[in-house]
Amino acid sequence: MLRQIIAGLLPHAPEASVPLLTSLAAADDIRLEALADGLLHGEPDPAAAGELPVVAAALQVVFTAQAARLDAMQLQKLDTPGVCPCCGSLPVASVVRLGAAINNLRYLHCSLCNSEWNVTRATCTACDTDMGVALHEVEGSNGAARAETCDSCKCYLKIVYQEKDQNVDPVADDLATLALDMLVDEAGYNRSGPNLFLIGANA
Repeated sequence: MLRQIIAGLLPHAPEASVPLLTSLAAADDIRLEALADGLLHGEPDPAAAGELPVVAAALQVVFTAQAARLDAMQLQKLDTPGVCPCCGSLPVASVVRLGAAINNLRYLHCSLCNSEWNVTRATCTACDTDMGVALHEVEGSNGAARAETCDSCKCYLKIVYQEKDQNVDPVADDLATLALDMLVDEAGYNRSGPNLFLIGANA
């Protein structure tokens, strides 16, 4: 899958990124497995920061396809708060949906397999408490993306609102609102779930 993605990217890639993509496509399976395992276990190779977003994209395609084959009616909430019932990964963000049957309901969005599962609003998705939970947004924004912070565990996760923007995307809008991450990070909160496209960005 990774090599297929690279083949699709190369004709449109900036010239500066072509050597990296070409090298990654030529890497043997052992190297690719090591990069994938590092991402899946939260121990990415800092020397591979430029390669990790492409590896993450391939992993998401594979895990999303596998999750789509599961019977949603058979899935059960796991004992660990806030992890995906399909693959056990942490969420990238949550989304408040619009629609007749799901209006105003909040769903966590998996960072790996893109599954969504319902969670109670105004509850910390990291420690499951409803005490000391607050919402923050960047001044002057339209409120389509906010950060939900928890004073109990000092964690945060973003929420995007479909009523503010019908085309919100938990992964893309998380990337587009890094100023919000900076705001809550400066206030002393730690992000509770990853965006796989940002892993290694500070390496």
